[in-house]
Amino acid sequence: MNLWQILLHASPVAKLTLLVLLFLSIGTWAVIFVKWRQFRRATAGLRDLILAVERSETCADFATKLRKHRKSSAWQVARYILAEVARLKKENTLPEEKELFALWLEMFIKRLGRHLNVAREREALQLKEGLSFLAITGNAAPFIGLFGTVWGIMTAFHQIGLKGSASLATVAPGIAEALIATALGLFAAIPASVAYNFFAARLEAIETELNELGETIILLVEKEFMYEIASED
Repeated sequence: MNLWQILLHASPVAKLTLLVLLFLSIGTWAVIFVKWRQFRRATAGLRDLILAVERSETCADFATKLRKHRKSSAWQVARYILAEVARLKKENTLPEEKELFALWLEMFIKRLGRHLNVAREREALQLKEGLSFLAITGNAAPFIGLFGTVWGIMTAFHQIGLKGSASLATVAPGIAEALIATALGLFAAIPASVAYNFFAARLEAIETELNELGETIILLVEKEFMYEIASED
């Protein structure tokens, strides 16, 4: 019997097990493809933007450079912070007394830090979507394959009991079902585990770089406000 005949003559339980494993395997590769593109887009130009902030004199100067990196995670975080700074300048709520300016600036920097946390978590949440499927597949697929293995062996022993013979023709279908379930379980679990660990490590690195970007922008904002208040002297 070839592989296709073995699958056609498999028991309903074995077929269901193999279908579940096949679904997990296809889903795993689909998630890997989608997340690979998403992570690649998220890291595009991230280091360049951090360097751009460090080399910018004002927020307006940096905003001009930011236009080259639209739709990336770095762009979203930077835009979120700059929008808050622009809103503040539009409201013109800066205190005129220098004694109050230092306290006001400290509170505003803390506020920008909270905005940074919100923006970073928002981008990280999007990157985390789908990773739970990889984790579940990596943990569950081997056990589902093991269940199919045990069921195939039980089928083989059941056939021995019915026919009273332990010949190869009697046990081969059940053993074949068991081996196919084992192989398909590993085929689904190994890529899922490797991909999950890879993306989890990349996510941690991206969050660190996004935080570095945000903190650098906040330092630029602080420097600009300090320059403005000093120029009024």
